[in-house]
Amino acid sequence: MVGGDLLNFKRIFLILIIIALVCGCAQHTQNAGKNVSNNATIKNSSVANLLPEKLMGMHKLVALKGENALSFVKKSHRGPIKYVKDIALVHYIGNSSMMIVWLTEYPSAKIAGNQTLLMVKGMEKYGSVWSHVNKTKLGNLSVYYVPGKNQYFFYKDKYVVYLIPVNMSGAEIMHFAKEIYDRLP
Repeated sequence: MVGGDLLNFKRIFLILIIIALVCGCAQHTQNAGKNVSNNATIKNSSVANLLPEKLMGMHKLVALKGENALSFVKKSHRGPIKYVKDIALVHYIGNSSMMIVWLTEYPSAKIAGNQTLLMVKGMEKYGSVWSHVNKTKLGNLSVYYVPGKNQYFFYKDKYVVYLIPVNMSGAEIMHFAKEIYDRLP
């Protein structure tokens, strides 16, 4: 990796950490003095625990989970975010690479599948770089791919996984996605 690439990677990483901290602080401030949940179904967030502490030499950093993660996702998306049982935004960092993982748990596999299809339709409707969502394969794993953003997502049972690779090869992305898929219940 050349110096400029490493500098860009460090900048992206720093920006993501700042965003996570700001969102967490904003959510904490917003709920200060209230003993009310934004989403009654998220009481004790544990979906992040399904992901390994280390994967492909990269270490796990839980950026946001539970209500804080759900609030962030709602603010950064158009359209409704419904039926979420639990959610975590996790960063895997190491080897001059990073993988951002959004892991969402829904009440059932049927709902997870429906929400995945709604996400595809919503992206295509939004247009721009989101207008073309392709169904493709990462090895034997069927996934949706957003070519304009180099992002992938899929569901397994009641879990939806969204992957945002940074400075990773196609083979590394494929291996990472398979590892996550195989570790989900």
